[in-house]
Amino acid sequence: MQTQVITSESNEKLKIFKSLLSAKGIKEHHQFILSGRKLVDEFLSQKLMRFKLHAIVFDSENWTPAILKLQTTQKFVIPKATFKELDVIGTGEPLLIIEFNAFEAKDFQSSPQELEVVCPLGDPRNLGALIRSAVGLGAREFILTKESAHPFLPQSVKASSGAVLYAHFKKTDLAINEIPVVRDNMALDLDGHVISAVKWPQNLRLWVGEEGPGLKLTPQQKKAMTLVTIPTQRVESLNAMVSASLAIWEWKKSSVQTKN
Repeated sequence: MQTQVITSESNEKLKIFKSLLSAKGIKEHHQFILSGRKLVDEFLSQKLMRFKLHAIVFDSENWTPAILKLQTTQKFVIPKATFKELDVIGTGEPLLIIEFNAFEAKDFQSSPQELEVVCPLGDPRNLGALIRSAVGLGAREFILTKESAHPFLPQSVKASSGAVLYAHFKKTDLAINEIPVVRDNMALDLDGHVISAVKWPQNLRLWVGEEGPGLKLTPQQKKAMTLVTIPTQRVESLNAMVSASLAIWEWKKSSVQTKN
C-alpha cells in the first residue's frame, strides 16, 4: 500500500492520531498507539486476534525490515515535530496504530471466576505497573471503574511492558463506592487481617486502591468483604503496586495448592 505523506496539521487523519493521546480519543476511535522497538517487533511477530494493525506512522524513510513486509498496511509520514508529539515515550521508532474491540460491561452480580482485579487507578503508570505484575501472576480479568485510567494510554502500555496486550478487560460506569460486593471479595486495607493468616479462595475479586487515597469504600462494602493488610516495620505501608503484587502472589500460591 502506498505511503501517504501528511504535511498539514489540519489533516483529519492526523487529528485522529493526536486524539489517541487521551482516553477520550482512544474510546471514541477504538484505537491506540503502540511504540518502542521491542513491543512493535513482538506485536508484528505474533497474531493477537483481539487486535488489528490499522496503520504505521513515522517521520523518516528509515524502515525496519519487519515493517517493509507489511505491504497491505497504511503507512503515514508526518512532520517531525508532530511525530515527537505522538511519540510521548521518546522512542524515535515508527509507531503502530492498533484497533481494538470495545470493552464489555462487567456484571457484578455474577460470581468471580479465578482472579478478577478491580482497579480504580487514575494514574496510567500505576495501572500499567499493576497489570504487568497481575498478568505475570495469572490474573484472569481486570475491571476498570469510573475512576480508572485507560489501559491503552501510551504511559500505561509502557509501564506494563506490553502486558496490556495480553490482559482481558471489563468496564463499568460505576464509581468504586457504588460497586456491589457479591461472593468472595478482598481488598487491601491498613486495618485488615494479616495477609499470611488469610485463606485465599480460588475465585476472587481483589480490589486495589490508588497510591495515597487508597480505596474509598463504604462501610457496607467493607463489611461484605475481607480486608487484608501487609505488616511493615518503620514505615506505615508499602507502595500500593508492591502490596497488590504481594496479595496476588499469595492468591496464586493458594490457587496452585488447591489445584494440586
